[in-house]
Amino acid sequence: MRAWLWLVVAMFVGAACGIRAGASVLRRGPRVWERGSDDGGPSRAIYPTQRIPLRFDHRQHLAIGGVTCERCHRDAASSDRVSDRLLPDENVCASCHSISRAEPTRAATPAARCDACHVGFDPARPVSVARVEIPPANLRFSHRRHAGAGVRCEDCHRRVREGALATRLDLPTMRECTSCHAQRGASTRCASCHLTEADGVLRTRFEEGWLNPPSWMNGLRHDADFWVNHRSIAQANPASCNDCHRERECVDCHDGRMRDRRTHPNDYLTFHGVEARMAADRCSSCHREQTFCEGCHRRAGVALSSAPAARGGARFHPPFAVFSGANVTFEHHAMEARRSLQTCVSCHAERDCTSCHAVRGLGGAGANPHPPGFGAQCGALLRASSRGCAGCHQDLASLAARCP
Repeated sequence: MRAWLWLVVAMFVGAACGIRAGASVLRRGPRVWERGSDDGGPSRAIYPTQRIPLRFDHRQHLAIGGVTCERCHRDAASSDRVSDRLLPDENVCASCHSISRAEPTRAATPAARCDACHVGFDPARPVSVARVEIPPANLRFSHRRHAGAGVRCEDCHRRVREGALATRLDLPTMRECTSCHAQRGASTRCASCHLTEADGVLRTRFEEGWLNPPSWMNGLRHDADFWVNHRSIAQANPASCNDCHRERECVDCHDGRMRDRRTHPNDYLTFHGVEARMAADRCSSCHREQTFCEGCHRRAGVALSSAPAARGGARFHPPFAVFSGANVTFEHHAMEARRSLQTCVSCHAERDCTSCHAVRGLGGAGANPHPPGFGAQCGALLRASSRGCAGCHQDLASLAARCP
């Protein structure tokens, strides 16, 4: 009994370790979409993760007379690239704080101890200071051009004055940028700020995620419903798609060379017939019945026009007595043909019908396909077009004599 108990415990421990290890692997993997960009804060794909092991209070510093953004961030107004390092260095801080590397624990006012600002500083290891890591944004941006246009620091970094340590969460969102650009008459082209590939298409894939348009931008958010409604969006504003996508991406999917599982799951072949009967219009938006469907059904042996060696033993239609018997019900093939002849001809050729309905001289069984009272209008139909009659009737002259 103890052996079984230990085995169960070992299984639970192993499963827990496996789940934890698997979770860590999943966390390290690339994310398909950046979920924080839809009005939930700055996009992580645009502003990558930062590491700022500092203690700093912008609100406290800006409350001091004479302290401005430009006093500490001296190179910001002349910066043209996002890769420029605009954080104040030690010399800037030393203009107010009596910093001394020789005395890392010096007591002074304002504070001059190293651990007053550097989180985790150890006086026993003064040269081992955690580095600040702020990756450049995946954007084109010029502080100089914005400052020259009269844009103030607070216009973009609005939350810094009320907060403590500024992080990527205090950077402007795309909605804030586009709103300001629209008000000032500045460019709202995506490529004005976003990085592009060599052919001009926006670069959308980055290490921390893929760019995903926000929902407020003409419904372009690529969510679960976008797979269904992207057609209407593309028809209304194709230029918005062309900013990020190449035409071959559309062609690869729409010509069937690349089949997405969201369209046809792995076992779709087993139940596609049910869906085709429920929503044939969705199928016909991509497939042609008389070519795509009929060709496949012939090869699979489920069509009457299939080669004898290819035909299977299973029956597609209801039992013969129901589908072709003398008692015409709602499931009878005559009713199906009147309701949707297009569905029939997607698999059947005319000879499949005439094999029963043509006169015996033409190889048929002579079964009358016409409804009661048809004789009153057969003459008018014959004179309008004899082609349909000739498929089943051998002698059109004698037919015309019988049809007034």
